[in-house]
Amino acid sequence: MPTSPGPLLQSMDALWTTLRTDIPDLPRVRIAVAPASPSSNHGPERWIEEADGLVSGLVVTASTLDEGEDAVLECILHEAAHLLNWVRGLKDTTMRGGYHNAQYLAAAEEVGLRWPDDTPRATSKGYASVGLVDETRARYADNLAALRRTIPEALPHLTVPESSTRSRQPDRLTMRCKCQPKPRNIRVAQTVAAQGPITCGVCGAAFAVTEA
Repeated sequence: MPTSPGPLLQSMDALWTTLRTDIPDLPRVRIAVAPASPSSNHGPERWIEEADGLVSGLVVTASTLDEGEDAVLECILHEAAHLLNWVRGLKDTTMRGGYHNAQYLAAAEEVGLRWPDDTPRATSKGYASVGLVDETRARYADNLAALRRTIPEALPHLTVPESSTRSRQPDRLTMRCKCQPKPRNIRVAQTVAAQGPITCGVCGAAFAVTEA
């Protein structure tokens, strides 16, 4: 009988706990499920550290769930590589978050993904298409079994709360520097803005919150 997403989310949380056992640098996260990804941008601006210390922004889509447990594991490991670079302050994408560079590949290999041997990187996506290998499947065999059980139980009647895909927006602030004639805007999490001034490297002034 189909059930709520609860057991599915628990199985994904358990997978993340196992992953953090291997790689302690990874932060605690709040994994969400959604009909579709809110953005195709894989850049760092999507990650938000919430008030409870968990990082939001890791979304597993219904289409990924429909592809099965291997696809879900690959998706979560792909995002883990981005998060690993985020916490380390490393830039791993360019071209509006689409091109995955060598920094990304290094992190992807650290979490258990591999780029096919003797294969050139893609012109537009770089190393985005890293994939699972048998060694990684074996490492997470218990987690794959749990996903195999919980995905079909939840997917047919999956109801995604509205807050899962929209809660990120109110937490972000638009801030503007004093560059002339065209000030620059940035969008940051409220928790990031609260840590102290963010200085523009061009005009030297601090970015200030704007309603624009």
